[in-house]
Amino acid sequence: MDGPGLSRRELRILVEIEDDLRTDGRLDRAMRTMRRRPGWWSDRVLGAAVRVPASVLSVLLALSAGLLLVSANAHSAASLTAFALVWAPTLVLSTTRLIARRRGLRR
Repeated sequence: MDGPGLSRRELRILVEIEDDLRTDGRLDRAMRTMRRRPGWWSDRVLGAAVRVPASVLSVLLALSAGLLLVSANAHSAASLTAFALVWAPTLVLSTTRLIARRRGLRR
């Protein structure tokens, strides 16, 4: 804590407030059983997906489209593997961005 501590009067007022709050049984029970709401981690993932620039998603989409054309013509395992390695994150990123937009999460 920066700055001077609380004065005696402020400490006394704080103790009175805490005592009043402790007598409220419903509040006490709510504070003891407080948990994170379900799905809090999904909000973090969606928030991270929103922070990815749209240019990154555009490059990934163009790269996966190009690799799809190459792998369709080449029929080699290397080109199919390269396409799969680029396409999977592109699909995940674009899906999470759409879900985040639908939930109203913004950058």
